[in-house]
Amino acid sequence: MSQNETATVTLDHILAHTNDGVFVLDRNRRFVLFNPACERLTGFTAAELVGTGCTCHDATDCEDEQGRSLAGRLCPGLGILSGQLPSARQRLRITAKSGEQRWVEALYTTLGTQNGGKPEFVLVVMRDISEQKEREDQWIKTIEELRHEVERLREQLRERYGFAGIVSRSPHMQAVLERIRAACTSSSPVLITGEPGTGKEMVARTIICNGLQKDGPFVKFSLSATPPERVEAELFGCVKGGFGDAGTECEGLLQAADGGTLFIKDIDRMPNSTQARLLQCIQDRAVRPLGAGTPLPVNVRILASTSRSVEDLLTSGTLRDDLYYRLSVITIEVPPLRSRKEDIPVLVEHFINQLNQQSTRKVTEVSPAVWAALDAHDWPGNVRELQTAIESAFAGGTGPVLEQDGLTLAGGGRRSRGQAAETDPVALDTILADTERRAILAALRRARGQRSLAARLMGVSRSRLYRRMEALGIASRKDELRLP
Repeated sequence: MSQNETATVTLDHILAHTNDGVFVLDRNRRFVLFNPACERLTGFTAAELVGTGCTCHDATDCEDEQGRSLAGRLCPGLGILSGQLPSARQRLRITAKSGEQRWVEALYTTLGTQNGGKPEFVLVVMRDISEQKEREDQWIKTIEELRHEVERLREQLRERYGFAGIVSRSPHMQAVLERIRAACTSSSPVLITGEPGTGKEMVARTIICNGLQKDGPFVKFSLSATPPERVEAELFGCVKGGFGDAGTECEGLLQAADGGTLFIKDIDRMPNSTQARLLQCIQDRAVRPLGAGTPLPVNVRILASTSRSVEDLLTSGTLRDDLYYRLSVITIEVPPLRSRKEDIPVLVEHFINQLNQQSTRKVTEVSPAVWAALDAHDWPGNVRELQTAIESAFAGGTGPVLEQDGLTLAGGGRRSRGQAAETDPVALDTILADTERRAILAALRRARGQRSLAARLMGVSRSRLYRRMEALGIASRKDELRLP
């Protein structure tokens, strides 16, 4: 046997035993060679295709990943035979003789050339990737489902922390809402003040979910929950060995919030030396981890909150003056609940609606004893205390009426200021209408009967105020408003 015959036998052996399909097309895209792997992939035998004049697109209905037919000008083999492409790689879906569809990846290359320099044949090697394609499609489907889930959760956050999530009818809170809207249109630092439980974090999250940085990361840092010796490492990060016995490099929260917002709770608890370092970071827009020599650029919006008054912070020296001026570009003071008791009915309705969705119990009415207890209480724990009180009364009873049994208030929930003793349940709509009427009358008295000014005080349009006054039977006569 000659050397050429040995080479031919070896090549035939390879083609017969390879797992990849190998076939050759002439310039008319007719089959010249069709190995056994191609037969297994397509269901056609070499005898049915080679030398019969059958073309590749006659045997298999090929489509690309976009579902376009590859029988015409989109065929990679045609591009190679015309001299436009030296080689090509293509994923395609073929239809086997049985009608079964499979995904293959094909590599096209030239084989031999004519006098004009154009290829005489196209050599195609194809591999079955049906299982791989199925996995990829499943991954794509999973990623798409996760994308939709992320968007759904974001929408829930927008609903919860949108402006509609701040439940209030108080003129005091309307001013707070205006400040929040202003903060949403800016990238400046914000200082949020207010007693514990007034909803400072709700304000911060509303700004974050509706502001310019809503698509960036949001990082919350509570100084009350962080040991003083860990504050700087948590905030600025550290290099290996840069903090105590730190054996590894750690990223600080300022770096983690890059491109988004860092919310610092209880800024008044920050050590003075850390305040100076934070001020430098805000001014330079860069953070230097502990133990590092080179600062790293960061673009972070700072929101900070404190339960102490600004005057107290500055006079006591708890907060550095220069840091206060940097943080208080926008200042939002959240009023305590005792100064906006007209919000109690709408807050109670809001909390009950939430609890109704989470429980089989459905509360539709609140007893007068509960309303009287809520109105008489001073609410040292503010909105947080009110929410806890409603939850305890909800969990401690049954039926559609929220009773005083189980209602827990600071000081034992004792009756005061002539609390009513009647126990007949009152519908929520009745309570809300009465509260709205009292709020409008209070605004009219403050405006000395001027309805335009009263509308501005309440944060509503004049036409809306007129409609509500008419619906509630309110006149603006001096005798009803008790004006001198």
